[in-house]
Amino acid sequence: MLKVDVPQILISSAAISGIGLVWYDFNKKVYETVFNLLKGTLRDTFEEKARKIKEIEKEIRRIKEVKEEIRRIEEEEEEEAVGNRLILF
Repeated sequence: MLKVDVPQILISSAAISGIGLVWYDFNKKVYETVFNLLKGTLRDTFEEKARKIKEIEKEIRRIKEVKEEIRRIEEEEEEEAVGNRLILF
């Protein structure tokens, strides 16, 4: 007949359970750390891209304003030139 040593089984089970809990806690901490690092990296990347997009939009608005100002000045110069021609005739 097979001899069962109950205290040895209890000690082995407790050791295996303790190692399992330590291993689970370690993996949980590693997962949380890696997740937070990746989240921070991606958040910074998205924030940086959003900031760049806002800067580009601001620059586009500025360029449009400059183009409009140039067009307005050219129209004024053209009207002035037409007025000068009329005076000459």
